[in-house]
Amino acid sequence: MTNAETQLASYFAKYDPAMVKFGKALRAKLRARLPGLFEIVYVYESQNALVISYSPTENGYEGLCSFALNPSSVKLYFAQGALLSKSDPNKLLQGRANVRYVVLNTVADFDRAEIEVLMAAALKLAKVRLDASAKGSVIIRAEAQKQRATRRK
Repeated sequence: MTNAETQLASYFAKYDPAMVKFGKALRAKLRARLPGLFEIVYVYESQNALVISYSPTENGYEGLCSFALNPSSVKLYFAQGALLSKSDPNKLLQGRANVRYVVLNTVADFDRAEIEVLMAAALKLAKVRLDASAKGSVIIRAEAQKQRATRRK
């Protein structure tokens, strides 16, 4: 395991086993669906959330989508969610900001046709070309978050 993978495993370990299993399975599905993208990891302690953004660059804010693992829920976020409304006839997307999300109750929810339509539309909107042979890396931003928070105080 790489150092980043070890750190990520320690972040997952803070959740109950069912949520860890859910989060790791969803991560595997997103990695398979979005090959070559960077995984940028954030920890929001005040919200008790682990967030992994899937980005073509090393910047999480340029991510195509992300998921947030909380103690009681998992949400799949779309960075350009407000622009995906035409691709969401079932009105799955929630939220009012540009970033919208879908609550996932099980890992199988990710495989639903409506979610795939949103993923495909998000890829098209972002103009991201996926490369199945590329290997994206894991970038831990959690420590940088802590440093920024300490400086603000």
